[in-house]
Amino acid sequence: MTSKYVRLVACGLLLASTCLFAAPKQPKSIAQKTPAFKEQTLVYKTLGNLTVNYKSRFFGYNAAINRPTTDGEPAYDYSVHIIWDSTKGMYRMYTGGRWLRKGVKNADGDHVLQHQSKTGAPFTWKMNKDRPEFYFPAESGNPAVWNASNCLEAEVMRVKGTYYMYAQIQGMAGPSLPGELEPRGVDRIVLFTSKDGDNWELQSKKRGVLVNLDQPETTALHHEEMIYVPWDKDGKPFWMYVGVNRKEGWTGYYRIRSADPYTFDWNQHEGPAGFAQLGNQIGYIRNVGGAPLFLRVTFTGDKSGRSVPSMQVSRDGLDWQMDGSDGPVLLAGSTDPKKYKNCYFLGMSTIDGTGELQKTAANTYRVLYGGTCAETPVAPEIFYSEIGLGELFLTIK
Repeated sequence: MTSKYVRLVACGLLLASTCLFAAPKQPKSIAQKTPAFKEQTLVYKTLGNLTVNYKSRFFGYNAAINRPTTDGEPAYDYSVHIIWDSTKGMYRMYTGGRWLRKGVKNADGDHVLQHQSKTGAPFTWKMNKDRPEFYFPAESGNPAVWNASNCLEAEVMRVKGTYYMYAQIQGMAGPSLPGELEPRGVDRIVLFTSKDGDNWELQSKKRGVLVNLDQPETTALHHEEMIYVPWDKDGKPFWMYVGVNRKEGWTGYYRIRSADPYTFDWNQHEGPAGFAQLGNQIGYIRNVGGAPLFLRVTFTGDKSGRSVPSMQVSRDGLDWQMDGSDGPVLLAGSTDPKKYKNCYFLGMSTIDGTGELQKTAANTYRVLYGGTCAETPVAPEIFYSEIGLGELFLTIK
């Protein structure tokens, strides 16, 4: 099996209830007897003594996705992205995972998969179709095109009736074909669109969505994270954060804001942003003390040596911090003793994937979070990963 995602991580890129919207209503909580909530309160002095209470619980390493095989061979699932679809009244979880079709040439590797749940409760997530969201060109008879193979890291948002899916595509080797605008051998971010969140059309046929790179032949773009910020001061509400590698190696995450969801101009990049770890998800609360509060689910180490879910905070979406008055928040994570003991590459539910969090009470917000559960984030252990599920309430004090 091949996995571009695992190869990137292995190469050293892993760095240190009332709803806001009208019916259908999003569930306020998951009805479960166990596990108990874990609670921690942090004061962020650099954010004006902002105080946040975190109350979390985790339902198990495979409570969202338990898919040990694909066509009889070992499967894997990772790169979690969760949205609450307010028009359909359900949760959608888009992940990357191995999908194999024996007997079909090139039909193996990283694909974008979707699981759905009406309530978000553990062990209720199901694939709405027995296939990936789309097959890549190599398995559909076009192995020579620039975007022929592995595709994952889906980030989905619904804006004004259109679903936008941004994804990382593996840069293929070989000579460029007529009409192609991307160099070979470097990863790019591509865009698919949909009217229903289930059936997708590739928009990035000749190029990825980032343009005007100064070193295109030696710049790899990966692990993008997306939000929609309607109050952007410059009328550029589509915010992309993208990981960048150049010939000298890892250079960091950068933010590019755009008015056009189809095109992001590298000349307008800001940063680097202070992200901890790769491949997670961003949310926001529109108004906390007169200004927005951005939050980013990620992961960190606890005293036992496990990797557990955590959270970064920011006022401007560019200057991020993890530590509060008691270090980083340590959210509830997997309790598996070995094979699935750690959480990596997390996602958290936001309204229509825009980034906005669900408000359940005065100053209290709720998210579901999903984590890639495995013993390590690299091969071979990551090839057995499953997706765990947690629930978090944040109260701003």
